[in-house]
Amino acid sequence: MWLITPVGFFSVVQKPADVAAGTLTVRSRVRSDLDSLRAMVLPNLTPTKESSSTDYRFRAQAPKASVAAAFAKLAESIDYSNFKDVVAQRQGKERAHLYHGVWDVLYAMQGDPKLEKSVVRQTVPKSTQSRLGPIPKADAYGGVLIDKAGRVLLREPTNHFGGYVWTFAKGRIDKDETPEQAALREVREETGHDAQIRGLIPTVFGGTTSSTVYFLMRPVGEPGAASDETARIVWVSFEDAIKLIGLTKTPKGRERDLAVLQAAIDLTKAGGR
Repeated sequence: MWLITPVGFFSVVQKPADVAAGTLTVRSRVRSDLDSLRAMVLPNLTPTKESSSTDYRFRAQAPKASVAAAFAKLAESIDYSNFKDVVAQRQGKERAHLYHGVWDVLYAMQGDPKLEKSVVRQTVPKSTQSRLGPIPKADAYGGVLIDKAGRVLLREPTNHFGGYVWTFAKGRIDKDETPEQAALREVREETGHDAQIRGLIPTVFGGTTSSTVYFLMRPVGEPGAASDETARIVWVSFEDAIKLIGLTKTPKGRERDLAVLQAAIDLTKAGGR
């Protein structure tokens, strides 16, 4: 995907190494474009790599969800009526002139029947459900994050909402979301962590007010800030996680989270699938 913005010109792709890491590669012709993107909306973009043997000299990586959120922020910040003018103001007349050249070439598309006769039907990427197996229906979806050191991530809800002292991130699915997307979003919002799904815990867990299905996840990149629904997050051993979850005041919620933890431990030992 090509993106021409007042921050810079970017080519965003998913290289083979990105697939396993859950990242995207953001490429540019100018180093400062990546620097600006990192400073303004994408702080967990990796340090820029330079290579004179590739068509894009500069590149860096970031979690896929972070890249999507970063360019969404750029869209939300649009407050101008003329793109070329704002480029000239922020990046100089030379850059605006180059972008106008792109505009001029693409203007030839307008009204050309040869270019309009084919309607491209976008193929929606297959959900990870195909490799995870059938995902049970539930009221909410969440994630259990376990890092490379074997530590589990717990969150402390603000004011111990619902009687929960330490628990896992979860939430209800939004319109047009898949269960996986909902779980990843809730984890990012409630813990600040981007994550990659490692496996499905194929059980519907009943809580005090809803039913939840959880995914086993691994953290990706540097964390951001959690929402105000979370007071604190901690990385702890499995043994300490049992003790902390045991502080929850609601018996049903406490029993659920202990069962979720045990299922995540078992799935981790089985290889995360």
